[in-house]
Order: sequence, then structure tokens, then C-alpha cells
Amino acid sequence: MKIVDNFLPIEQFNKIQSTLLSDCFPWYWNDFGTYEGDGDGQLVHSFIVGSKINSDSFCLFDDTNCFKLLNVDMLHKHKANLNYKREKHHVGNYHTDFLDGNEDILTTSIMYINTNNGYTMFEDGTKVESIANRMVIFDCSTRHAAVTCTDEMRRVVVNFNFTTRS
Repeated sequence: MKIVDNFLPIEQFNKIQSTLLSDCFPWYWNDFGTYEGDGDGQLVHSFIVGSKINSDSFCLFDDTNCFKLLNVDMLHKHKANLNYKREKHHVGNYHTDFLDGNEDILTTSIMYINTNNGYTMFEDGTKVESIANRMVIFDCSTRHAAVTCTDEMRRVVVNFNFTTRS
């Protein structure tokens, strides 16, 4: 696992952040939260589905150094998640981002869009705090859970699932 603070140059990150946090960005209801069957809903925006661009907002990331810094060869899934503030921290189910047998060859990264007291909890006990412009990079087979925030109106992250260049 690798944690990188100030992942993007600030002007590139600010463009992504201001777009995703704006009141005009399209979010879509997903009946399940971070993992199908966990019983929690969340708002999502899918940039890539089935390795195909699904959103005009994909250019937000394509126009930055994001994919180059991650050493992306091919994106398999790329989406933003928005979870609402809760009175108490809610820990989602531990999961991997893919259940189709590709976990061994994929890398997962999470970019934190806003700073809040939510976090990502890993099954080994590692806790990665939600700090704006932080990126955590790990093997896709690593089980992790999203934890909601209690101090901000929302917790927004962007997930990347990809193969890397050799």
C-alpha cells in the first residue's frame, strides 16, 4: 500500500474538486453502498464502465497527470462515490472492488476529494484518513471498507481500478 499526499498539482486537483463538489455535478442513486448487498445506498458517478468512457466528465482526469502518475495502462472501472454525513461513523462491509477474478492483476486507487473525519479502513487494521488530494494505491485483492464522516455534509472519493504499464 502506498499513500501519496498532494497527489496532483494544486491547480489540477482544484479543478476536479470544484467540479465534483459543485451543485451542478450529476450524481446518481445506487441502491447499495460500497458493496452490493451491504444495504447502504450512496450517490455515484461512473466515469468508466466496462473499460468504456461513460461520462463527459472523464476529461477532468484525462486532462491531468492523474493517469500518468498512477502508471495506468487500462482503466477497468473509474467512479466517484458520495456518502452523506452521519451522526455516528458507519463502517461499510469489507470488500474488493472486483469480484470477477481480475483482482490479481488490477490495482485500486482511492483519491480523497474533500477533507473530513471519514476514512478507509483496511482489513489488516490500517486506516487511511480522508484528506483532500490524498491518493491511496493498493492491490485490488486488498479488502477495505468505507467509513462515513460525521463532521462534513458529505464524503467524496474517486475510485480507480486499472492495470499498470509494464
